[in-house]
Amino acid sequence: MSNQASGSRFRHALLLGLSLVLVAGGVGMIVTGADGGVATTAFFGVCAAVSVWHMRPGLLESETRSAETVLAHYPGPVVLRASVKKILFLAALSAVFGGVMVWMLMHEAPSVTMRVLLWPGVVLFLGGLPVLILVAIRGSSLHLDGTGLTIVQAGRSRRMSWHDVSGFAAVTVKGTMQRMVVFDDARVGEGRLVALNRQLTGRGAGLPDSYGLDPDALAALLTAWRRRAVQDEPIGPSGVSAGDRPRASEPAP
Repeated sequence: MSNQASGSRFRHALLLGLSLVLVAGGVGMIVTGADGGVATTAFFGVCAAVSVWHMRPGLLESETRSAETVLAHYPGPVVLRASVKKILFLAALSAVFGGVMVWMLMHEAPSVTMRVLLWPGVVLFLGGLPVLILVAIRGSSLHLDGTGLTIVQAGRSRRMSWHDVSGFAAVTVKGTMQRMVVFDDARVGEGRLVALNRQLTGRGAGLPDSYGLDPDALAALLTAWRRRAVQDEPIGPSGVSAGDRPRASEPAP
């Protein structure tokens, strides 16, 4: 794990150095009146900011707690909140990346191939911007208690029992440097979205944030919290815990 972390820090430091060099080049373009100076400076300035964020993720967190401290409050309820500063930072990234792509489409006369590559980026970044702003306004949080967890995102909530979720793990999404916590939800069928999630992360579902914790620490916290919750389930007259009883959609053994 330490070797992987060191390699990641080295890559981000390398990207930071390269981005700063290109920012300096963009500033030079602005000074000399060359076209594209502002777009170049903005784009690589954001790349530099992303590198710093990945190297020092705690800079954008509103609150930081250790997984051990949170687990000590079992069975809760405990609420972990996503940082508004981080969400607004991501919104700014989306605005800059999307804006630079629009500028390229309008001023650079790109080839057809380049247009095909740029338009999905415009839709992704600028389309996601209002969503991020809404999340920043309405909040994002993870609620833990003795019976389950609830993911709250922009006022919408998703409740899951500890019996239904399993396999919490921190992974790096394929094709990106983004790490997130993923898991399996037994209530969700194997649809196309779940299949895509499994292909990218190895699990069928994921959390939208790490809520001020390192992803590995959050995955370990949820695993330990679930273990305690399942062990604490009351035993019924038949000698079977409530969580182990067949659900309505399952045949009895």
